[in-house]
Amino acid sequence: MIQRIQSVYLFLIAILMAVLAIMASKVIWWQSLVFAILGIISLVAIFLYKNRKKQMQIAAILLLASIIIFGYYSYFCWEVLHFRPDIVTAVGGLVSGVSVILAFLSIRAIRKDEKLVRSADRLR
Repeated sequence: MIQRIQSVYLFLIAILMAVLAIMASKVIWWQSLVFAILGIISLVAIFLYKNRKKQMQIAAILLLASIIIFGYYSYFCWEVLHFRPDIVTAVGGLVSGVSVILAFLSIRAIRKDEKLVRSADRLR
């Protein structure tokens, strides 16, 4: 389970969401709750390694949520703060951008794994 690369990507997303949850708890509590839920969803996706289709769906939800969070931080930084972000906003934007990349890579790795399993089933 953990030796698969998509599990590593999903675990890194969970860690990043935990960092965002801790940082956001000092500012806005509902953002902290959202980040904590996304971190838990990422951990749940790791344990769905036997059901790759469901794992890919959850990774797609994480990708969409990460894109929304990144867009929110970008808008907040550009429009509200006039591109003079504080440390929470800057780190939040950076971490959410990295989580977008990791979610995309996890979906790609799950697809690759699914193709490998299907090709092995055809040979049997």
